[in-house]
Amino acid sequence: MVRKKKLSPSGAKGEDGEYHNVHLNLHEDELAVAGMNIGDEVFVRVREDKIIIQHADTDADELDHEF
Repeated sequence: MVRKKKLSPSGAKGEDGEYHNVHLNLHEDELAVAGMNIGDEVFVRVREDKIIIQHADTDADELDHEF
């Protein structure tokens, strides 16, 4: 499944008048494909060219580190 998404500005603007946070809306059918549900806790990892989201209920020793 591939859907183009937009990172929408979120929160208050900083002292420079710019947003420094974004949010991303995911539909429940997208979450279902990933085996997740609304309200689940997740780990978010940022790499040079990727954002990786994994279940937080996974044992930390079992997290996938090879991307």
